[in-house]
Amino acid sequence: MEKQTLRMTVTLILLTGTGCSSDENARVAELATQQLERQSEQNQRMAELQQEVASGSRELVEADARSRQEMVTLQREMQTERNEIGHQRDQLEAERREIADRRNRDPIIAAAITRVAMVVVSLLPLLICWLLLQQKVEPADKNEITELLLDDLVSADPRLMPPATSKSDKLRLTDLPQPPDTPSTERET
Repeated sequence: MEKQTLRMTVTLILLTGTGCSSDENARVAELATQQLERQSEQNQRMAELQQEVASGSRELVEADARSRQEMVTLQREMQTERNEIGHQRDQLEAERREIADRRNRDPIIAAAITRVAMVVVSLLPLLICWLLLQQKVEPADKNEITELLLDDLVSADPRLMPPATSKSDKLRLTDLPQPPDTPSTERET
C-alpha cells in the first residue's frame, strides 16, 4: 500500500512540474494534498486495524492457553479416574481369585473333615473295647453271685431275670407267703 502511495505522490509531482498552468498547478497541488490526507487517514485506519488485530491475536493466544490448561486438567482428571478404575479392577480380580481358591479348597476341607469323622467314628468302638479290656475285673466269688441271683428272684423289679408274666403258672418267691419272722436276717447270713 505504501508503494502505491509513493507512486501516486511521484506521479503528482511530475505532473506538477511538467509545465501546467498555475490554476492547474493549484488544482494538482490541491489534489495531491487531498490524496496525502486520504493516505494519512488510511494509514491511521491501518494502524488501528493492526492494533485491533494484535489485541485480537493476544486474546486468541490467551484463550488458546486457557483451553490448553483446561485440557491438561481434564487429562489429569481422566488419568486419575483411569488409575482408580485400574485399582478397583485389580481389587475385583483379587477377590475373584480368592473366591475361586475358596471354591477349590472348601470341598477338599469338607472331604477331609468327613473322612476324619468317619475314622473317629470307626475307631470309637475299638477304643471302648480296648478300655473295657484294660480294666481289671476281679472274679466274683460264688457267694456273691448266689446272693445276687437270690436278690433278683425275690425283688419286685428283677434286673437279671425277666419278670413273670400274669399268664405264667410259675410263682416267684415274692408271690409265696412269707413267715412274719425276720426274713431279712436269714438272707444276710
